[in-house]
Amino acid sequence: MGCLPVVIATLNRYEHFKRSIESLQQNTVAADTELFIGVDYPPADKYREGYEKIVTYLENGIEGFKKINLYIHDTNKGPVGNFNFLSEEAFKRFDAYIIMEDDNVFSPNFLEYLNFCAEKYRNDDSIYAICG
Repeated sequence: MGCLPVVIATLNRYEHFKRSIESLQQNTVAADTELFIGVDYPPADKYREGYEKIVTYLENGIEGFKKINLYIHDTNKGPVGNFNFLSEEAFKRFDAYIIMEDDNVFSPNFLEYLNFCAEKYRNDDSIYAICG
């Protein structure tokens, strides 16, 4: 099994999101990890500035990962809808994934740890999820 992809749903918290991505870039297996990022459409004008900053940041390109699967929605899906959409996209090619909030900041071995645990418990039906 290769590295699990990371699913990140976001909307408008640019500074938090940027810190989160930068911390993932520092991970030991980031270059082997795909990201699935869904930018939800703002439900109100008060979210537009942060939304536009995130879209610009992503469209300028982020590096250090195997692949970026970017989805910029043209209608508001809401947090659950955005995560569900991303989950479906990730499951088209992977049988598991790492889900994270857009304001998490990670240690440099976070991805390595979760990938190790996913492999270790892969065939253990009593394990439903692993947290880091």
